[in-house]
Amino acid sequence: MRNILSNVSSYCFNGSGMFKIPKQFNVFFKSEKVNAFIFFKKDYKIVENENEANLKLIQDLSLPNEGYKIVINDEFIEINYHKDCGAFYGLLTLDELLVGNEIKKYMIFDQPAIKTRGLMLDISRNKVPKIETIKYLIDMMAKLKMNHLELYVEGFSFEYKSFSKYLEEEGYITLDEYKELESYANQRFIDFVPNQNGFGHMGDWLQKDEFKDLAVCPDGIFLWGRHRTPTTLNPLDQRSLELVKKMYADMIPHTKSKYFNMNFDEPFELGHGKTEGMNVQDIYLDFTLKAYDEVKKYQKIPMMWGDVLVKHPDSWNRIPKDVIFIDWGYDAGYSFAKHAKGLHEQGVQFMCAPGTCSWSSFFGRYLDWYENIKNACDAVYDYDGLGVILTDWGDFGHLQFLPISYAPIVYMGLYSWSHKEGTILKVRDYLNDEIFKDSNKVIGDLLLDLGHYSRYDSEYSGNGSKTFYTFMWASCAIPDTRNKDISPITYFKGKMGTTFMKYPKFRIMRKFLNLKLDEIDFIKMDNDLLAIEEIIQTVKMLKMIHKLSLAYNEEVDLDLRIRYMTEVVNSRESFINEQKRLWLARNKSGGLQSSIKHIESFMDFASETLKYLNDRGDNYEEIKN
Repeated sequence: MRNILSNVSSYCFNGSGMFKIPKQFNVFFKSEKVNAFIFFKKDYKIVENENEANLKLIQDLSLPNEGYKIVINDEFIEINYHKDCGAFYGLLTLDELLVGNEIKKYMIFDQPAIKTRGLMLDISRNKVPKIETIKYLIDMMAKLKMNHLELYVEGFSFEYKSFSKYLEEEGYITLDEYKELESYANQRFIDFVPNQNGFGHMGDWLQKDEFKDLAVCPDGIFLWGRHRTPTTLNPLDQRSLELVKKMYADMIPHTKSKYFNMNFDEPFELGHGKTEGMNVQDIYLDFTLKAYDEVKKYQKIPMMWGDVLVKHPDSWNRIPKDVIFIDWGYDAGYSFAKHAKGLHEQGVQFMCAPGTCSWSSFFGRYLDWYENIKNACDAVYDYDGLGVILTDWGDFGHLQFLPISYAPIVYMGLYSWSHKEGTILKVRDYLNDEIFKDSNKVIGDLLLDLGHYSRYDSEYSGNGSKTFYTFMWASCAIPDTRNKDISPITYFKGKMGTTFMKYPKFRIMRKFLNLKLDEIDFIKMDNDLLAIEEIIQTVKMLKMIHKLSLAYNEEVDLDLRIRYMTEVVNSRESFINEQKRLWLARNKSGGLQSSIKHIESFMDFASETLKYLNDRGDNYEEIKN
C-alpha cells in the first residue's frame, strides 16, 4: 500500500489498539448523494440507525467545503464532512487505508491546498476521444481528488446544431455525449466546464467558404518559420461577433457549470492584414468585452487565457472583476510567480495553467512538466489564486498517446491537493499501483524514464523536443516546397541548421531506447497491453526520427546512413497501420487521416532522403564504431 497518510494535511494516532475491519460496513449517511461510495471497494449497506453503524458519515459545517476528518476508534469509523464532496474524498482516503484485517486507530484531518484542481483535454486537433476514454480520465481525476474538467473545443469537435453540415462523421462529441459526460463528471464531484475558442484558433472555420472573408489575414501569415493558414477572426467585422454568438447559443445553454472558458488566446494575425497599424491591445480588449457581454447573458462566469494581456498589465483594470484570467506557460522556466504576484496586487482573479508537455514531444518532457506544474501550483498557493488547470494539447496531429500524459496528471492531482515537498516521489508508485495495476511495478518507472529521452537531444527546445521538431520540419519539407524554387532537402537543412544528431548521441539514444524495449518485452504479457503497445510504437517513432537526423551528419559513414534510411522507408506500411490501430483503440475515427498525413509526409521525405544519399556516392571517410 502507498503511504496515503503522507499525502493528507495532518494525522496522528488515536490511542493504542486496532480497529477490526468488518466483512461488511453498516453505514450511517444522511445524504441522497450515495454516489459518494462510487470507488469504495468494501461491502457496505446504508442503515437508518446511527447506533447500528460501524462507519458513520456525519456532517460538520465547521469544516472547509472540501475538507474531511476521519476518526478511527475501537468500534467504528467516523468521517466528518461539510459538503458531500468532502465525504467522497474522505471515503477515497479511507478505502486506501483499509488493507488487511485490521487498521491502526488514526485521527486524520485533510483539505485541499488549492481550490480548483483541473484538467483541460484538447479534443480538437484531429483527435476526439471515445466517450469511454474520457470517462476513464474522469475516474482517474476523481480518485486524485481533482474537481474541474474542460474539453477544449476549436473547429468542429462539438455538435454545433447550427453548423451540422460541417461536422465530420466520428469527428465530434455529440450533444447527448456531452450531457452524458457532464453527468458522469458531476457524480464524481467534478465541475464539467464548457470550453470553446472564438477569436484565435479559428482556422477550421476560416477554411470554409462561408467564413473565409472573416479572417484578419485571408491569405495567412508567415509564422514560426513557415507560412500558415488564417486562424484569427477579424474583430472589426460585426459578422465575426455574430458567428461567435451563434456558436455560444449552440453550446452554453446545454451546460450546467457556472463557468465558461471563452479562451481568446493567440490571435496571431492581429496587427497585420486588416488590422495593420492599429493598436493591437485595444482591438483585442474591445472584441473580448463584446464576447464577455454575450457570455454574461447566459449567467456564466467567463474564463479566458492571459497570453495577450499578461504583456500589458496597464490593461488589467479594463478586465471585468468577475473574469477569471488564466496565465499559461509550458516550460520549466515560465514565470508563473512573477505574473501571479502582479495579478494578485491588482486584484485580478486568476488561475495558472501548466502543461503535461506530452504534445510536440512524443514521450513528454519530464523535467519541464514537473517544474512547470510545481511552479504553477506554488504561484497559486502563494498569491491566492483560484486554482490550477493542467493542459493537455494535441499540436501537429496529436501524435502522442494518452498514457504519456498520465504521470503529469497524477503529479498535478497529488501536488495540487497536498502541496507537500517530495510529492514527485509518489508518482511512480501511483502509476504502478493505481493506474496500471502492475504487479511487477515497472511500467510507471518506464514511462518516467522515457520522459527523459530529450536530455539526449542535440539541444534543449521549448514547448517541444528537438526530436519532435526534426519530425515536424521533415514532414513539412515536401508540402512547403511544392511549386517553389527550393528542394525539400535544402529546405530541411535550412530549418535544422547545425542541430543534426551527432553519432555519439545517436548511439547513446539508441542504446537507451533499446534497453527500454527489452524491459517492455520482459513485462508486457502480464500488464495493460494497449498502453505497452503505445509505448513500443512511440519508441519506434523516435528511432525513425533519429535515423533521419543522422542521415544528414556527413561525418558518419554514408553506407551506414543509407542502411538506416532504408530501414525507415521499408517500415512505412507496417508503422502507419499500427498507428491507425492504436489510435482507434481510444479515439473516434474522425481526424485520423489528417493526423496520419503528417506521418505519411515524414515517410515521403525519408524516401527523398534515401534517394539523395544514394545519389551522393561513397566519398566520405568511414567513422569507426
